[in-house]
Amino acid sequence: MSKLLVVFGATGQQGGSVIDFVLNDPQLSKEYSLRAITRDTSKPAAQSLKKSGVEVVSADVDDPQSLPAALANAHTVFIVTTTVYDEHLKSREFRQGKAMADASVSAGAKYLIFSTTPGCERLWGHPVDSFDSKAEVEDYIRKLPVSSAFFAPAMFMQNFLTNQAPRPIPGKEGSETTYAIANFISPDAPVPLIETVGDSGKYVGAILAAPEEYDGQTLSAATGFYSYRQAAEIISRITGKNTIYAQLPQEQWTSYLPPGYQRSMTAMMRWIEKPGYFGPQSQEMVEWTVKQARGKLTTFEEFVKQHAEELFSQ
Repeated sequence: MSKLLVVFGATGQQGGSVIDFVLNDPQLSKEYSLRAITRDTSKPAAQSLKKSGVEVVSADVDDPQSLPAALANAHTVFIVTTTVYDEHLKSREFRQGKAMADASVSAGAKYLIFSTTPGCERLWGHPVDSFDSKAEVEDYIRKLPVSSAFFAPAMFMQNFLTNQAPRPIPGKEGSETTYAIANFISPDAPVPLIETVGDSGKYVGAILAAPEEYDGQTLSAATGFYSYRQAAEIISRITGKNTIYAQLPQEQWTSYLPPGYQRSMTAMMRWIEKPGYFGPQSQEMVEWTVKQARGKLTTFEEFVKQHAEELFSQ
């Protein structure tokens, strides 16, 4: 009899990747049945999951009464929180993560997999709200009477299609357009990148295939490290559109952000530059995790080839 894997955030990048990977993996598709949790079961992504044979159930993490039915008979639960950049970021994420974890344990789940981030303030004294919020949930889960493992995704390659997309620089009429990726950190600071949609499931799939082996472990998930300078050079070479990295003064870069993003995003980028996304041992942690992934990981070059037109659509 297959074990029931319940996936929160099932229509999002990470949860959707986990479901897709399990559905298409010869071993895991036999070992696990799937239940997708989403607030709106009528939206196209949820309907697509239904057509794939996935059970789709409506639940809202801000409504604890909706969780017991959604988690009934769960064996393994994939938990992911949503980061909203406002003054309630930390308290909201902890509350939601705790609610999902507590409800999973109450439902009799045997194993939790949580999408986490480094505990910057606790471990190294540098508060980063958007990281520390998830790290506090991880600390809470580790104390629960249930086995658990942790998936820590690096910076999303998908960010280059949205808030970090190359933007055109005003120039002389008739001249070749130059595009810029802007930030305030060093052009050569190593940034770990993950193709979230394509590869999240490859890491979580490794845990699902050998849960005892990964009990208590954290997978620091990235294909590899790319500086912003390298990212711009790769985009230029593959798309043929002249793209540069523009290192701006921190105050100027921050001024372009929506008000709620400014403090958290600035702290996060400072952290990534030093000591590093996963902390001082980022390189070693990523190298170990790459070896654990269940399948070939997507390089940034491959991502750019696949999304060449979208990169410049912002």
